[in-house]
Amino acid sequence: MEKHQKSEQQHKKTGASNVEYDLFSEVHSLLKGNAALERYIEDARDAGERDVETCFKSIHEQNKENVTKLRDLITQHLKAA
Repeated sequence: MEKHQKSEQQHKKTGASNVEYDLFSEVHSLLKGNAALERYIEDARDAGERDVETCFKSIHEQNKENVTKLRDLITQHLKAA
């Protein structure tokens, strides 16, 4: 079966294409990860582990940047649909 046909079937089943599903899933995953990282940052801060706190903060910021990129892609993708 052609990829285009599979994508159309997926859209009929779920209301979203595979790509739309993937984009939204990744945003969800990153947001959940950042919620956990906020706790980890606090734990590291409370333990006086500044290097661990800094590492978790860096990952948190990267995730925020990636969420922004994904949101932009979602916006573009939905406008084109």
